[in-house]
Amino acid sequence: MIEIELIEVGDRLRAIDDDYVAVLASSMKERGRVLQPIAVTSFFTEKALRPSYRLLAGAHRLAAAKQAGFSVIPAEVDPDTNPLEARLVEIDENLFRHDLNPLDRAIFLAERKRIYEELYPDTRAGVAGGKAGRKSTMDTMSAVPGKASFAEDAAIRTGLDPRTIRRAVSIATGLSAEVRKRLVGTAYASNQKELLLLAKQEPERQEQIVDLILNETDSVKSVKAAIERAGGKL
Repeated sequence: MIEIELIEVGDRLRAIDDDYVAVLASSMKERGRVLQPIAVTSFFTEKALRPSYRLLAGAHRLAAAKQAGFSVIPAEVDPDTNPLEARLVEIDENLFRHDLNPLDRAIFLAERKRIYEELYPDTRAGVAGGKAGRKSTMDTMSAVPGKASFAEDAAIRTGLDPRTIRRAVSIATGLSAEVRKRLVGTAYASNQKELLLLAKQEPERQEQIVDLILNETDSVKSVKAAIERAGGKL
């Protein structure tokens, strides 16, 4: 059990769902405890006599415990997790525990790819002698990080097909940051086919297309229709 006030949350890739936190907090109050531990890494600040903690996984549980009025929370402590590894833990928890729409999944997987290849540069496609350039199968691959390409490693850990993972990453990397932001919370964020088509367009044209499909007074109801209206090519 560690004190909640000693835990740093930091920037998270996904915003806290207040409704979900309220449900968890109500359950915690009823049971009088937090059933599932959060995960944190410990560290010491200068001249500190006791450790502080940085959240790895369990942001909703932590927020709910605070809301329920708890001062301590059960936690699994890993003192050896670096910031990049901590980010991977956060991403994987979301990929496993939440029903992500295609846009959210794409953003998480693209960030996971960036971190994974920074941690294990030999797995990048095109690196001479790298793992990513070797032919492998899901039956013979090791689940040890750094022993397979990003798509193969992510497939092992998420249960998603490598092709699905690569397609999701292409959505996140193909869409401009501003377009991704504008699509959050819209019906298009849940339509992978529309996202893939939009991601293939040039950034400036993406903005024009989004202007059309999000305009409630316009009759354009699909990315394809918007491309045709804007005079682009499919």
